[in-house]
Amino acid sequence: MNFDLKFYFQLALRRLPVMAVIFSLCAGLGVALALTMPPRYTADAKLLVESAQISTEKPVRGAEDEASKQLQVIKTRLLTRANLVDVANKFKVFEGEGNLSPDEVVDMMRDQTYIGIEAGRKSATFMEIAFTSHSAKVSADVVNEFVTLVLAEDTDIRSTGSRQKLEFYVQQVQRLDEELARQSAEIVAYKEANKDALPESLQYRLDRRATLQERLNLSIRDRASLNDQRDRLVAIGVQNSAQPVALTAEEQLLRQYKAELVEWEVVLGGNTNPKVEVLKAKISQLEMRIEQMGEAGTGDTTSSVLDLQLAEIDSRIAFIEEEMERGEAELEELRIAIEATPSVANRLAQLEREYTNTQTLYNRAVADRALAEQGDQIEVNKKGERVTVIEQAVAPSAPTSPNRKLIAGGGVFLGGGLAAFFFLLTELLNRSIRRPVDLTRALGVQPLATIPYMEEESVRRRRRALKTILLAAILIAIPVGLWAIHTFYLPLEIVLERILERVGL
Repeated sequence: MNFDLKFYFQLALRRLPVMAVIFSLCAGLGVALALTMPPRYTADAKLLVESAQISTEKPVRGAEDEASKQLQVIKTRLLTRANLVDVANKFKVFEGEGNLSPDEVVDMMRDQTYIGIEAGRKSATFMEIAFTSHSAKVSADVVNEFVTLVLAEDTDIRSTGSRQKLEFYVQQVQRLDEELARQSAEIVAYKEANKDALPESLQYRLDRRATLQERLNLSIRDRASLNDQRDRLVAIGVQNSAQPVALTAEEQLLRQYKAELVEWEVVLGGNTNPKVEVLKAKISQLEMRIEQMGEAGTGDTTSSVLDLQLAEIDSRIAFIEEEMERGEAELEELRIAIEATPSVANRLAQLEREYTNTQTLYNRAVADRALAEQGDQIEVNKKGERVTVIEQAVAPSAPTSPNRKLIAGGGVFLGGGLAAFFFLLTELLNRSIRRPVDLTRALGVQPLATIPYMEEESVRRRRRALKTILLAAILIAIPVGLWAIHTFYLPLEIVLERILERVGL
């Protein structure tokens, strides 16, 4: 590019009309927007998440995060379609802006609403709500309505949460109580069904088995002794069985029973043994019979002492065998019970572990229910953590947007920039030879003289007409395009606000 100032000055003068049109159009558009854009008012309110005045739980790390999450939930519910449409209709936010569809109302309400949440580990949790509208009163009313909804939503969430928590633990305690009753009944029924094989009575059964085994061995020895005695009596007989005796057979048998009673009492060391009881009963019966015979004056003197002794031995042998059968049956029952004790103990231990675990869960649920009841009472009395208003929204006294100076200055700056860009672009795209220096650089020759280009009048008129038509088209197209955007897409002020938000202004 040649830096011939005179040449470029003349070139700028030649293109000045187009550049002036571009500059005037942009600057005029910026000034027009700055003057015609309706004022926008923004009202805001601040809310604070207050700590609980009375708390049933210890402070834990991450409580601020929980409060922030709670506000995020409230924010999401606040910006639902139904809430936004209801608020817009209640305060006639878009009155005078034509018939807007519900979708357009929702989109515009969300664009004009700002909800910010500020939380930190070592700082309080805040929420800021702002709304921008064409009316100062409407903006304040909408923000206050949002604040009311936030407070109601916070109260509902906390009260509902505490109530649901209480209901859960009440049901949990009831369920665990029923489970404890069922398990307790199952343990009792199992113990009743296996009472002969319970582990706590195992030592008794072992001792009882040893005692029975000892008695069985003693009974076997007694039976063998009695059998030997009977065999001797049968073999040798009784020498004096045919001779008359001074004592009757009953008296002799009574004397023998009493001698045996003394012997058994000394051997067994007590009067509770079944053998002693039997001997006493027999002695009592013989005494009654002898007494009856004495009263009648008659007696059976012809009875054989040998027969009586054999009968007595047979009776004792039968009694011993009966005792042995009962002992063997009891030993078999003890054997079965002792063998079943390990499996019974395992199953009983399993049932008791289940009962203990359920009891632990029940105790914990009872404690949690008590805490839930306290928490519910705290929420009812509004002594727990809650959202409060620290700054109510008021109608702003001055509009917050648009920034008319910025818009007008932006139009002027944009017009100047576009005009300069037009000049640079046309110069860069123009590769024609217009000066002697261009000829020297292009062909490498030095011209002796230059003859100016003589343009015909008709060509000059056509070129001017083409420029005029092009400028007129530009002047018409720009307003028409802006009108189409304002009518069919979004109002220009909203479009401009979004552009300014994108560029950070």
